[in-house]
Amino acid sequence: MTSIPVDLPADLQEFVQAMVSRGQFASANEYIVALVDAARNKRSEIEAALMEGLQSGPAEEWTRQEWADIKQRIIQRSMRKAGG
Repeated sequence: MTSIPVDLPADLQEFVQAMVSRGQFASANEYIVALVDAARNKRSEIEAALMEGLQSGPAEEWTRQEWADIKQRIIQRSMRKAGG
């Protein structure tokens, strides 16, 4: 395995150490490896979704009602997050 030196600000070092202290990871190295692997997996998911979209056929313009429905869902979601 290849090593990559990583400099973290004090607050991030404390966070990583807390994750290790809680037993969620055996070491800071294990935590960093898990983060990089998760980022790689997320990128693969995004690329797969984009390819699926490209292969689904020609794009169709959304109707006014579809835009209104999307706007309403966003408003409702933001209200739930705000506790409203």
